[in-house]
Amino acid sequence: MISVSETGLESNSNNHGMAKDCDDDLKNIMENNKNLRHEIDIKIKELQRQQVRYKTFKHDQKLLSQEIKEKHEAFLMAKKSYKKNLKMYYTIESKIDNKQTSYIQFFTEAKKDSDNYSVRLLKNLESGKYELFSTNPKLKDFKEIQRKLEESNDPPGALCCIREFFLAVKSSNKVQIKNK
Repeated sequence: MISVSETGLESNSNNHGMAKDCDDDLKNIMENNKNLRHEIDIKIKELQRQQVRYKTFKHDQKLLSQEIKEKHEAFLMAKKSYKKNLKMYYTIESKIDNKQTSYIQFFTEAKKDSDNYSVRLLKNLESGKYELFSTNPKLKDFKEIQRKLEESNDPPGALCCIREFFLAVKSSNKVQIKNK
């Protein structure tokens, strides 16, 4: 019996050691599980932040796209109005580096081959400042209008002065033609 009880004691102590090992394994698994859940929570929060950033980006992109569309439509409406009411052709000829060249031709609704009664303005895209680049026919007060435009940065005002000059030239040409 002693040997039986000794064997029983031995197997009981082995079971106790195995149970302790299983408890340690279970604790390790639970700790790993806890760490993994924590990492998953961090990843979920990061994903949520990224989703919010993406939604904000999409919303900003939509607003910017709408703003560009509205500005383009306003530009086209102004261009149509200029053509109809002022008999004036207007276009942006080119954009090179920081300079944008605008071409305006008076007394026509479509660009004509001849550059008669036309103006070219340069706009510095960084500063927004306009510069009178050329006129056809050449203005006698070209330098003066160019200086005033530099000071005031008022393209509509400069164009009004130029248009008045062109009207005077055009009417004097008609008078000369009638007298011949």
